Amino acid sequence: MTRPLSNTRISTAIAALCVTAATGAAQARVLEEVYVSAERGQEAALQDTPIAVTALTSDQIQEMGVYDITDLGSFAPNTNIQKQPSSNSNMSIFIRGVGSGETSLLVDPKTSFYLDGVYMSKTIGGVFDIVDLERIEVLRGPQGTLFGRNSSGGAINVTTAKPSGELYARVGATVGNDGLERYQASVDLPQMFDMLSVRLNGALQEYDGWADNDFRGGPVEVNGRNYKREQDLGSEDNEAYRIALRLQPTDNLTLDYAYDRTDNTGVPTPFQVVKVKDSIYNGFTDSPFPFTFLGGELYQQMAATVGNPDDRREDYELDSVTEEWLEVDGHTFQINLDLDTLSLKYTFGDRETKSGYGSTDLDGGNYSAPDLFYGDFTGTVVPGTPIAKPGFIAAIDEGFIEMTSHEFQAIGSAFNERLQYTAGLYYYEEEVYQSNPQSFSLPIIFLAGADPLLAGLYQSFGYCDEQLNCTGSQRLPLPFPDPGADPNGNGYVDFQYGQDAESWAAYTQVTFSVTDALDITGGIRYTEDEKDAFLFNESLNHVTIDDKLTGSQKWDNFSYLLRANYRLTDDVNLYGSVSTGYNAGGFNARAASVSGWESTVDEETVLTYEIGVKSEWLDNRLRANAAIFYNDYDDIQLAVFEAGSGGASSRLVNAGRATYQGVELEVLALLTDGLTMSFTYGYLDAEFDEYLARNPDTNQIEDISGISTVTRAPENTASLFLDYVCDPTDFGTFSASVGAVYTDDMVWHPFQNQFDATDDRTLVQARVSLSDINLGDSGALRVSAWGKNLTDEEYREWGIDFGSLGFAGNVYGQPRTYGLDVVYEFD
Repeated sequence: MTRPLSNTRISTAIAALCVTAATGAAQARVLEEVYVSAERGQEAALQDTPIAVTALTSDQIQEMGVYDITDLGSFAPNTNIQKQPSSNSNMSIFIRGVGSGETSLLVDPKTSFYLDGVYMSKTIGGVFDIVDLERIEVLRGPQGTLFGRNSSGGAINVTTAKPSGELYARVGATVGNDGLERYQASVDLPQMFDMLSVRLNGALQEYDGWADNDFRGGPVEVNGRNYKREQDLGSEDNEAYRIALRLQPTDNLTLDYAYDRTDNTGVPTPFQVVKVKDSIYNGFTDSPFPFTFLGGELYQQMAATVGNPDDRREDYELDSVTEEWLEVDGHTFQINLDLDTLSLKYTFGDRETKSGYGSTDLDGGNYSAPDLFYGDFTGTVVPGTPIAKPGFIAAIDEGFIEMTSHEFQAIGSAFNERLQYTAGLYYYEEEVYQSNPQSFSLPIIFLAGADPLLAGLYQSFGYCDEQLNCTGSQRLPLPFPDPGADPNGNGYVDFQYGQDAESWAAYTQVTFSVTDALDITGGIRYTEDEKDAFLFNESLNHVTIDDKLTGSQKWDNFSYLLRANYRLTDDVNLYGSVSTGYNAGGFNARAASVSGWESTVDEETVLTYEIGVKSEWLDNRLRANAAIFYNDYDDIQLAVFEAGSGGASSRLVNAGRATYQGVELEVLALLTDGLTMSFTYGYLDAEFDEYLARNPDTNQIEDISGISTVTRAPENTASLFLDYVCDPTDFGTFSASVGAVYTDDMVWHPFQNQFDATDDRTLVQARVSLSDINLGDSGALRVSAWGKNLTDEEYREWGIDFGSLGFAGNVYGQPRTYGLDVVYEFD
């Protein structure tokens, strides 16, 4: 691992900026105590919570400029959070190498996300605006008991700020490069009728994006609809607001209701082709296949756009890129009744997400080439004349998620508080639907070699010779209503799927204080999942929706936790645990055959051993937490990208067995009365012990664990931040922060990753602020200048190898950004 920053040079530079008051006026400081709700009972101090968890307070969230949860991966070890390709709003969370990169709505994420106790069921629409938060917690490792729904990798627990009943307001504005503008406001109203409190907040954001589409032309036509072709790539226009009500009719009864709304439109970060392939993965070995020659002009033009594959492009010629849209509506209702030794809590959640886009361009350019069935065969063009032709484009013309959940909890104590317990019942239901038509091209030799009739036609028009040596490419689907072609003649492989799902669980967790120093915790959770799904896909010879495939399946699981926590001293806690986690099985919306649909994905289970330490030293000026973990996965679920005559997509498979083990370290130190250092490090050793897959070349099941690499599992991750806060002066308080985040190299496909994997990267960011600028008795102003990716690192954020489509590419990370924040607060 490279050394991202020099501590001495940075601390000296920061201190030099600060003009402090006299030394005698300085007061000794200690580290702020942080409280978390990671155990889903009463809030507890972070240092007294015996699990691996990273927590950010509201002040830290504001100071670090965290606007959506994709920023959180910088602050927690072994955590990687990214937006997915071709989307601004699809979130992918990997914790300790465990997560899901599959965007199908039939797939459950393996790292769960909770907003005020409400489980968010899908990654689609997960990147909604974060407005007015109290705390964010990243829980690492399986959370099989309390956060039990599909939490085999970990969980992110987000808590919003509740109405205080006291007058408070905050308004802020941000401006930055590439047209960034963000405005936010939060108002807390005085309590009304001695029982009702109200908090209102909202945010507006506009961003022009960091790449340009130089292609000009008319609208993009998809399935009879016209969509505007967009020029600002990576752009975003976001509106979000939230209304929170708190009713406290008695001292022991609290009712909370919140409504949040996000409206987001934008253009995803562009997909950059980095390789036109000269080989094909035939089974699990490479075979020579010169796509640039055999695929003809389309592939030659594509190869001409590659340039240096390690250089991030900022200018494109994309013929099929349109706007993406997202609408999220959320309702949360919670009742808390506090009795003497018992608290009863009911949480209701209802969320509706709608999203889609007219067309996304994943071939990296604007291409034209001869085509038999869309050109020569139509009789409207001279044979051999190039026509506009996609490498790969797709649309989501309709998609929605509707989910409702109910949870009842009893949280209490007994035996003079030596026994702490939580028991709960959980019920969840959802309905999902998505329409995802695709159009793409394949080398003609693939089609001619599989169908004698097509071979004869290609020979007669000169695309193939008598020995069936073929050049050129063919757009699919074929434009006639034959089986496997295009029944409705719209030029797209129509593809729709949906699902109704139900899940219920009963759980309990008990902690008993054996002595003043030793606590023993045990927990168990029983879960049942049921899913009813359907699939309509023209590539499976479906002509109408009546031809759709259907399926119904149930899964159940017992998960457990056994943990010991020993207080070695008042400031040092040691813990060890054995726990299990579970991910429900499911259906493959991307199935390439009827048997692929009928072969459902089995549930995934994990057995985890973990030991850790939570410690504070030097009179609470040094905090050091560490964990060592060993995860044993069975029937591990992997999203594997596949491409073929039915389109390009990823498919969920049960690979077999895997072992993920590693170390995590978090250090927070008050180096001087003004200088704080935070350091995190994560080491991850993730390997497949068994990876059973069907070799398409031999049609035999093989163990390919020896040639496979675990995806999204960088071996080393680290971050180092230095924060300096000066003593207050008459004109305000100056502070500065600088940090670096390191991520090791990683892959996105377990074995097909020669061309699109990413190298290691170090991203540097900084912020300087002048706060507590006095504008009167009740108001204060804070002004901050900030920058992210200050070294303008060019790095690959996501990669896709399109296999037999003949090319591979990446989405690149955002270049250097910088801006200015102004925040005014008064009460």
